[in-house]
Amino acid sequence: MINAAAEQAGGLSPSMTIPDHLLACLKAPGKPDNHKLERVADGLRDIVDGDVYPLIDGIPSLMPVTASERDAKTSTVRDFYEINPFPSYEGLEEFGELVAKGSSNPFSAQLLDAIGFNKLVLECGCGTGQLSHFLQLNNNHVLGVDMTLSSLGLAVEHKQRNGLARSAFCQMNIFDLAIQDNTFDVVISHGVLHHTPDARAAFASIVRKVKPGGIIMVGLYNRYARIPTWIRSHLISLFGNRVDPVVRERISDPRKAAIWIADQYRNPLETWHSLDEVLGWFEENEVAYLNASPPILNTSGETADNLFDATSPGTAYQRFVTQLGWLGTIAREGALFDVIGKRRS
Repeated sequence: MINAAAEQAGGLSPSMTIPDHLLACLKAPGKPDNHKLERVADGLRDIVDGDVYPLIDGIPSLMPVTASERDAKTSTVRDFYEINPFPSYEGLEEFGELVAKGSSNPFSAQLLDAIGFNKLVLECGCGTGQLSHFLQLNNNHVLGVDMTLSSLGLAVEHKQRNGLARSAFCQMNIFDLAIQDNTFDVVISHGVLHHTPDARAAFASIVRKVKPGGIIMVGLYNRYARIPTWIRSHLISLFGNRVDPVVRERISDPRKAAIWIADQYRNPLETWHSLDEVLGWFEENEVAYLNASPPILNTSGETADNLFDATSPGTAYQRFVTQLGWLGTIAREGALFDVIGKRRS
């Protein structure tokens, strides 16, 4: 295990900041699971054929060497987030401040409570790592992966400055994750798959990394509740950024406001999705539905004590009415909904 004080002091190479618990889950990109990785001075090495995957700005880069139309679209999104790392920190934010912010947010607090203690957690599309850092509480080990080095750089800087030993970060492509199958207790992708060229295929890629019986949670833009954001995108050019309710009511830092506006209204690639569509993905990938956030109206999800409790998905009519209701709730903050499932054994 990595010594947090030494890590914070910068006495270890960046690759050494990956705890053993998480290193054991990695593999070489594009290769079978037996191609595990070991630490070397200049990166991570495939123990089978000796290929070394380098550190880029101190971050292990485990990207596949591919060239396709899908990869070209992925690169466009990556370039966007290199300029607009998301979510942004509040200046030089200390870990205690991040914990206080996460604990006061009902969603992140409920998520940590549902995950519990001593779990291996994978966050696909971690951005600047704020959620990954928060979830390493309760003695959890969290691996955050993203394709954007500027975002990962902020995540690693926060980790090292605050001496956080149970979170780690790597650059990866979500369609070719350098992670062995069936390794994580919980896999989360919150607000990411809708920025990929094929959200359905991306879900199939990440779900393989969950252990049988483990939890998968995916957050997406809702097909109905995202409509007000589309309308605001046309009004902002006329009336300015304060058309957005989050900027108007909650963000005071100009740089953070600019990044929020770029992410919500100027992203080069986004898709919108429905509850029924995600339920279809679950069936295709042998995932049993557990719950949704916000919950489906008039189902047991509304009274569940735990985000990971098994609840009813309701009827098609209930799901439709629920999503129409989201026009008056989550539509104000980007229309992001999450669906939670359990991978069948």
